[in-house]
Amino acid sequence: MTNRVDKRVRPNLRRVLSTLLIASALPIAAQQGDVNLNSYYRFPASFGVQYQPLTGIGNRRLSDFQINEIAGEVRLSLARRPAMQPFVQGGVVDYTFLNAAAANQDWTHRHAYAAGGFGLATRLSKEFEIGFDIVAGATQSFFGDLDLPGDGGSDTKGQINALGGASAKLALNPSYNVSIAVKPSVRYLHGLGPLDEFDGLTYGVGFMVSYRLGQDPDAATSSIRAIRFSGVEFPPLFAAMQSYYADNPTTTITIENTEKTAIENVQVAFMQAGFMDSPTPAAEIAVLEPGESVEVPIYATFNDEVFTTQGITPLTGEIIAEYTTRGRPVEQHQSVSYELHDRNALTWDDDRKVAAFITAQDSAVRNYASFVRQIHRDDTNQYLSENLQFAMQAYNALAELGILYQVDPSSPFTQVQENALVVDSISLPRETLARLTGDCDDLTVLYDTMLQSVGIETAFVTIPGHIYCAFNTGVQSRDHAMVHPDRDMLVEIDGSIWVLVEITLMGRAGFLEAWSTGVSQFKKYDGNPDVRGFFQTAHAQQVFRPVGLRETDLGLQYGDEEAIVVRFREDMERLSTSILAPQRQEAEQRNSSRMWNRYGIAAAQVGAYREAQDAFARSLQIERDALGAQLNLGSLHYLLEEYDRALGVFSEAERTISGGRSRTTHQLKVFLNLSKTHYALGNYDRARAYYENAQTVNPDEVARFSYLGSGGSITGRASEAAGAEPILFFEE
Repeated sequence: MTNRVDKRVRPNLRRVLSTLLIASALPIAAQQGDVNLNSYYRFPASFGVQYQPLTGIGNRRLSDFQINEIAGEVRLSLARRPAMQPFVQGGVVDYTFLNAAAANQDWTHRHAYAAGGFGLATRLSKEFEIGFDIVAGATQSFFGDLDLPGDGGSDTKGQINALGGASAKLALNPSYNVSIAVKPSVRYLHGLGPLDEFDGLTYGVGFMVSYRLGQDPDAATSSIRAIRFSGVEFPPLFAAMQSYYADNPTTTITIENTEKTAIENVQVAFMQAGFMDSPTPAAEIAVLEPGESVEVPIYATFNDEVFTTQGITPLTGEIIAEYTTRGRPVEQHQSVSYELHDRNALTWDDDRKVAAFITAQDSAVRNYASFVRQIHRDDTNQYLSENLQFAMQAYNALAELGILYQVDPSSPFTQVQENALVVDSISLPRETLARLTGDCDDLTVLYDTMLQSVGIETAFVTIPGHIYCAFNTGVQSRDHAMVHPDRDMLVEIDGSIWVLVEITLMGRAGFLEAWSTGVSQFKKYDGNPDVRGFFQTAHAQQVFRPVGLRETDLGLQYGDEEAIVVRFREDMERLSTSILAPQRQEAEQRNSSRMWNRYGIAAAQVGAYREAQDAFARSLQIERDALGAQLNLGSLHYLLEEYDRALGVFSEAERTISGGRSRTTHQLKVFLNLSKTHYALGNYDRARAYYENAQTVNPDEVARFSYLGSGGSITGRASEAAGAEPILFFEE
């Protein structure tokens, strides 16, 4: 009988061992798409009942028994590693002796045991899972009808035994809470007393039914809302602040984990349908513990559709929270309502916001600025600040266009600046150009935009109840006299001279009056600088970038060109007078040849040619052979195309250097100027002769004037280009 049993059990044993090996090789985590099935269907605890028939292996005595096990089990599933499952078991194993009559001794006995174990389980799907358990514990055996040596005739005999084993599991889960498992297993029993007859391995295939605590995550009643949102109140948002909201929070909300377990990989974003291309990320949180709350700043990356709205647009957006709980990815939404103001609106809680309306890339403004530059190309002075001159030109062009200052009746700046809760409206430069009116912020934005469009650095000044313009002349502080001799008319910023312009005087006063008013308003608060602000546009636009535009042709009429230029010439004349007045006064007081010559140079540089001519003449009256004054006076006649008079003065200069009162540089200039003047008069042989004299002084320097030695053979465009070469002046 024993051999037949051994032969019968070996194939079964092999199948059991194969099942155990397969189960032990399975991965701990099971994935289905983005869902970790082990975590998703995790149960906190389960209670199971197991029945298992067992068959002995190796020990021939065990083949004489029918062995049955009934056990109960309590199993836990670890929160962070749900595939890892510790458990405890308790039960009885009955050994029923099959040959009691033949053996004259009934070896039937029972084991009561308690054991602990650890299991690994992985789900193939919601319905199926497989796993592997190991267990170890102790038993107490009871032999009711067995006489043991030295037991003293006791009715109950037995001993303590050690128990160990392993099992595989293939489970069918008809529901989340119920599991039915087939469990092939092997057990090893080792007696710790005198009786070792039943030591050895047993194997069998058992069945277990378990009830699992928890709620099915797929049930309609188990919608996961682990996060509670609070403080979800959006302030009004402004289209003009589009770029600002991408880097600075619009508001702050609080999220709280209301689950009893931690949630992981929390990602919060804000989405506004129609005005965003994708949700704007707000925060990433690795783990949010049970009951933990976190403040989350909400950002908003709006697309350019926000600039198409008009007035106030009520919107409903969504706060989106994505996270993982019990291995399941969850997406939770929270609606939020707020108002979106159009691109012209803002509040004055930060004066720098106005920079968002300075749109220097607007083609309408750039084209108009280019027009202004072109019509003044023959009136621009190379010796004065180009920035200052264009600022004057732009001011007068806008005035000639008819743009006027008009207080905003609905939100005057004097009221809105002091109240950050009041919504103001600022027109974009193209809108002001089309409407031809604006309040102080509208005109400031337009004027600064025009200057920025040609590369001039601008700023805006705020004082109580008012805002106006400023720009960098590009002139260093040490050269302030060539902007204005009165330092009280200037503001020095980082070593450069800035001019302040009261733009609301446009059309009512000239540029110099607007300049003087702007400076006086600024310096009025020297004793209380905290109430005024000076904001460079470039710095402010690092935070508040310009609004986006959908550019269209304005059909703008640029105004009367001649009238615009006349306005500029008048302002330039007044500026020249301001610059020259203190220098003329000094020349008159000191009445020296050198001072009159210096004053003549200044007059010539600002375009006051007749004043310069008079100054050089007075210098020569005091000192007849003043070579610098001779060169300068001759150069001035040459510039005015008075070539015969220029030739007479340069000839006097030649006699001066012949007397030995000259430096090499003076000789070079005299010879070149005589050569150029003869060339202009058509005296080409004389021009070549003086050119050759100049070559003997400095051949490298005169090389660029080679046309003077051509004898008039250069014609056409080459001759025109050569004649355009500036003459060498002025000389102190």
